[in-house]
Amino acid sequence: MENKLAKYGVAEPVNRPKIKPTKQLDLSTPEGQRLVYSEAKLILSQHKNTFKRLAAM
Repeated sequence: MENKLAKYGVAEPVNRPKIKPTKQLDLSTPEGQRLVYSEAKLILSQHKNTFKRLAAM
């Protein structure tokens, strides 16, 4: 098998174990609703012009 990472200076790639998620995210709780609200507010503030253009379509 060819080392595709050799051009980036990686001599031997290392196989890492897959990490399975252990935490369940429940968005129906008040904490989950606060999380959704804060993330939506952050995204809307960061991409204000994009949403303005989409609204005008």
